[in-house]
Amino acid sequence: MKEKFCRAFAAAAIFLALLALFYAAPAGAQALKKVPLPFSPVGLNSLPLFVAREAHIYEKNGIDVDVIFIGASSALFQAMLSGAADMAGSGGPAVIANVLKGGDIIQVAATVPRFTQSIMTKAEIARPENISGKKIGVSRLGTVTHFALQTAIDVYGLKNVTILQMGGQPEEAAGLVNGSIDGAVVSPPYNFQLKQRGFNELVTPADLQKGGANFITNGLVAKRSAVEKDPDALLRLIKSVAQATKVIVTDREFTKKVMNKWMPVKEADLADRIAAFAAESFAKEPLVPEAAIRDIVKQMAQSNLVDPKAAAATPLTAYYDNRYVEELRRTGFFAQLWK
Repeated sequence: MKEKFCRAFAAAAIFLALLALFYAAPAGAQALKKVPLPFSPVGLNSLPLFVAREAHIYEKNGIDVDVIFIGASSALFQAMLSGAADMAGSGGPAVIANVLKGGDIIQVAATVPRFTQSIMTKAEIARPENISGKKIGVSRLGTVTHFALQTAIDVYGLKNVTILQMGGQPEEAAGLVNGSIDGAVVSPPYNFQLKQRGFNELVTPADLQKGGANFITNGLVAKRSAVEKDPDALLRLIKSVAQATKVIVTDREFTKKVMNKWMPVKEADLADRIAAFAAESFAKEPLVPEAAIRDIVKQMAQSNLVDPKAAAATPLTAYYDNRYVEELRRTGFFAQLWK
C-alpha cells in the first residue's frame, strides 16, 4: 500500500510540474530557478549542455543553469551526494557503481545511447588483432573508454592487451602522440585530431555497434530522492537538452561556434566533420534503454568493478527511471519538436 501511494504521489508531482512547465507565465516574467549542473567530459558527448547555454535555451525554459566541469565521475557523483547538485550531465558505469554502493543517483535520460569512442593507434597497427600485447590507454578503469576497449577485446577475441589509466582523454591523446602508449580510446574531437596527425582509427564507433554492444555514453543523471519530490527542474532540463539537440541537427554553423568555444576545435575542416558526426549521435527522445543498463551491469560484474552478487540481486529498474522523458512524450513535446 505504501509503495502504491508513493508511486501515485510521484506521478501526481510530475503531472503538476508539467502543468507549471507548459501553462505558467513566460519564463521572463518570473524568477529563474537556479540549477547547478556538474558535467563530464569536456567533449562532443556533452555538446547539448553547451549549446543550450549558448543559445539561452535554459532561460527560455525558466531555469538558470550553471554548467560546471568536474573531471572524474567519482568526484562528480560525490559532489551530488554531498548536496552540491541534484542533477548532472553524466551516465553509464558510474550510475551502476553508485547504486550498488547504496547511493540514489540514477539515469533519467540517455542523450548518447551508444558508443562514440574510437580506438586510435600508431599507423603501423593496421588490424584489431595487432593490438594483442600492446599498451592501450583509457581515461580510467570503469569509465566509458574502458568499456569501449573491453567491448573491442571481446568482439575481436584479443589477448594480452595492457590497459593503462591515463587520467583523461587529453592525456590519452598526448600519450599516443609522445609514444608512451600504442593506442588510445577517445571520442571526438580527439579521434579526428589524431587521425589528422597520421594515427590510425583501428576500431570505429560503428564497429563497436556492429558487435552488438549496448551502452550509454552520456546523458542526465539525478538524485532519485530529490527529483521525485520536485520534478519540475528536471523536466525543464530534459526539455532544454532536447531543444539543444534539435539545434545541433539543424544549425551546423551555430553548433560549430559552440564547439570552438567549449572544445579544442579550431580547424574549419575538422569542425565540419565533428559537427556532422554530432548531428547523428544524439537521441531525439532520450529514453534510457534497459538493454544498455543490463550490458553495463554485466560488464562491470565480469570485470569485478562491482560485487557480482550484489549486481545479480539488484533489479535493473534500480538504476534508471524513464518516467520524466515519458511524461514529456505524452504531452506531445517531442512530436512537436521534431515534426
